[in-house]
Amino acid sequence: MPAAHTLLAFALVAAVVVVVPGPSNLFVLTRGLQSGSRAAVAGAAGCATGALVYVVATAVGLAALLASSSVVFAIVHYAGAAYLCWLGIQALRARGLESPTATGPRSPWRSYRQGLVIELGNPKVALFFLALFPQFIDPGAGPAAVQVLVLGAIFVSIGMTSDCLYAFGSGRLRALMTRRPRLRRRQERASGLLYLGLGGWAAVSGADSH
Repeated sequence: MPAAHTLLAFALVAAVVVVVPGPSNLFVLTRGLQSGSRAAVAGAAGCATGALVYVVATAVGLAALLASSSVVFAIVHYAGAAYLCWLGIQALRARGLESPTATGPRSPWRSYRQGLVIELGNPKVALFFLALFPQFIDPGAGPAAVQVLVLGAIFVSIGMTSDCLYAFGSGRLRALMTRRPRLRRRQERASGLLYLGLGGWAAVSGADSH
């Protein structure tokens, strides 16, 4: 188990990293604008679950496969980018078809699955963990795998908190837009374009990331 001062230092570093908007933040923001805070929080939980998968993979050494294989990295990365673009196309095609207040009983679950896929489709998370966690591992503080799991839980918790802030904020913004149909139509188009832009950004950034 890492020492208390190590955990505090790691938490501060994680907070600084999380402040910078990334794919999960933008996804949660878009889900909040589309379907409200509940669906956005579910999406945030999906992103957190995906991050935890990479934490466990890092702890047992599986994440090293992504770092050593350009083919595996490219497959995962571009599959994630394609999925984001597909969400954007779906959002644009569905413009005006969804009632402002009808998110559907399965919307949170659907958002959770989308968040999970998007996070797993971002292998840079695994590479980031492989680079960051060893800086805070103390050989004399117990098994390295256990320390990685503890550090990972802290990082994911901070990330989940940040995503929830995006979820509640975008959900309140959506509530405002539901009272103004013209703003809602613009929001629907913006959501689709945001997904497409995020997918394009992910694809381009993957060209020189490994």
